[in-house]
Amino acid sequence: MDGLVIIGGSIEALRLAQNLRGVRVILPTPERVARRWPCPVCLGPITAEALQGAHVVVEAAHPSDTETAFSVARAARVVGVPHLQLVRPPWRATRRDLWVPLRHPQEAAAVIPAAARVLVATGRDALPRLRNLRAEVLMRRIGDAPDPLPLRRGRFLTGEGPFTVADEIRLLRKERIDWLLVGNAGGTGGWPKLAAARALRLPVAMIDRPRRPGGPRVSTVKEALAWLNLHPLSGG
Repeated sequence: MDGLVIIGGSIEALRLAQNLRGVRVILPTPERVARRWPCPVCLGPITAEALQGAHVVVEAAHPSDTETAFSVARAARVVGVPHLQLVRPPWRATRRDLWVPLRHPQEAAAVIPAAARVLVATGRDALPRLRNLRAEVLMRRIGDAPDPLPLRRGRFLTGEGPFTVADEIRLLRKERIDWLLVGNAGGTGGWPKLAAARALRLPVAMIDRPRRPGGPRVSTVKEALAWLNLHPLSGG
């Protein structure tokens, strides 16, 4: 499908690329865990220049990476090419879950007690907005963590996934975790820690996804492929 540009950052971007030929991928930031892409990949900011030659753009960045989402929307508008968002569904709580919804990371300080030990899984970008959190913070980091955690109390936990529910239960017990603070990424990769919290009856402060640009949006790779097949400028 010549002329298709996929903006990566999610597992759905990889799955979409694996189902198509003649595409190219742009990664706005380096991958934490390298993936084997079946097509050319470049790293850099999403600009109108980066989209030159595109017939259509599929933005499949991380669901919470709205900075990239808006950059893609602006660049696609400048270049004058159609733009689809591929965003997997968010997690949904059940009656067995103890979730407290938050609109923004900085609201966590009003919810999580100062005496708590909290496992934070928000990504490092949220750290500046957690500076008023008085609890002891443990944040997982893939690979080495040479720098101290830039919060008043806490440290990084290093590890290499994927993690099973049993792995997460052991971690939560070992570190005596009282709360989880999580961004609503959706998908299967981060679900084991929520399943572990459910099993241990631990409360979870769940941060809503930020607002995204308007325009066409699908939630699965199958839906994205159907949209591309129907689109008159997709180059199919």
